[in-house]
Amino acid sequence: MQSFLANRFERKYVLTEARARQVRAWLRTRVEPDEHLTADHPRGYPVYSLYLDSPELTLYRTAAEGQKNRFKLRIRYYDDGRDSPIFCEIKRRADQVIRKQRAGVHRSALDALLSFRDLPDSALLNPARERRDLLDFQELQRNLDARPTLIVGYNREAYLDVSTSNARLTFDRDLRALAYDPDRGLHTDIPLVSGHEKKVIFEIKYVNRWPRWLQELVHIFRLERQSVPKYGWSVESFGENRVRRDARRPMFHSQGA
Repeated sequence: MQSFLANRFERKYVLTEARARQVRAWLRTRVEPDEHLTADHPRGYPVYSLYLDSPELTLYRTAAEGQKNRFKLRIRYYDDGRDSPIFCEIKRRADQVIRKQRAGVHRSALDALLSFRDLPDSALLNPARERRDLLDFQELQRNLDARPTLIVGYNREAYLDVSTSNARLTFDRDLRALAYDPDRGLHTDIPLVSGHEKKVIFEIKYVNRWPRWLQELVHIFRLERQSVPKYGWSVESFGENRVRRDARRPMFHSQGA
């Protein structure tokens, strides 16, 4: 059974901090904080993704060239705890429609995952629901010879539409990136991406229809939709040649987290 999330659409905008606060104030009566926006993380919780790509950076190129049908492969995590799970994600774009597959995996399986080895059911958090998603992830990984490239992180402040739950809005700050080091594994000590320190990435994600009140928000604040490739910006900050060279390294046995 595949655990596709519902088809959705995304619209992305780059804001200053001052404009982000104005937008949040306007939204206050229409949204509520998501479950992860807690007292410990009142202005955003950390999100990290280890991106996988071919030695030629095929997935970076498809996004940089603006291809309408493309996908990303990433391993998402939220802290550096040795017992915390990781999530294998495929994010597909078919023109304007976004679809995601996601499989939760025990962090101890990272070495096998990056080495293209099959994982037993015991490695998955929910094998009955997510085995197919993991197999799809590994098939794409093997077909591309996809290797770890960069860890990309940011702080996410997220809200949900209180009326219909049809929309999710996020403010992402402090974009960070670092080349993956197998000796360190998945960690959280990552520096800011130069040139993007003050940018706030505002995303509107909705299912089926573009809600009228969000159209009103975009009109009031004169927001201009943009392409916001977090992985792409990170590759460019390091230099494509350097990232490509690292992706061509011989395979290794990682040390996990």
